[in-house]
Amino acid sequence: MKTFFVHFVFLLSGLFSFSQVAVEILEEETANHMVFKARNTLDEPVEITFELSEVTGLEHDGQPIVKLVEPQKILLVAELKKIGGPIGYVYGYNQVLMPDRLYDPEDYKKFEKGIVVFSRDGCTRCAYATDYLVQNKVDFTLLNFTQHPEYGAYMWDKLREQGVIGNQVGTPVIMVNGRLSHSHENLKQFVRTLKQTQQGDK
Repeated sequence: MKTFFVHFVFLLSGLFSFSQVAVEILEEETANHMVFKARNTLDEPVEITFELSEVTGLEHDGQPIVKLVEPQKILLVAELKKIGGPIGYVYGYNQVLMPDRLYDPEDYKKFEKGIVVFSRDGCTRCAYATDYLVQNKVDFTLLNFTQHPEYGAYMWDKLREQGVIGNQVGTPVIMVNGRLSHSHENLKQFVRTLKQTQQGDK
């Protein structure tokens, strides 16, 4: 059984120099699984978005994985079960430095009323949610944390306040009047409730 891989690291300009890799991806093959871990080499938390494509021989749902890796820690990113045959994959990830004071909490209190969609580049589920809200004339605020890391820092802080313990969430993350939801199993049904929520507020 032969394993092959290609990997790409997408560094966001202004956050790291192109020669600096804050997070290293570690690959481990066991008898039944292929394991991916992330090692943060910095003294500040780093958010990564990890994606796999061209996967063969492994059980994979095709969804990107967003993880917050604490300073100088190693975190499990994915553990894929072997399903037989040759193993192959291509992986890529971007990394965003999450300094403690990336935003002013007072300035961000304005987002705690109404609907806020936290999205990232390349997220088809995020695009579906925002397209639905636009088409149905539902007022909302879009915060893209790929282009604006301060929005990602704010999102994680709000998730922590709400009691989220893990380091992984499925996007989009949606906040309604200060309460967040994420990793929606039935996103289509959930966004329909947002239209009903706004109608009820009028």
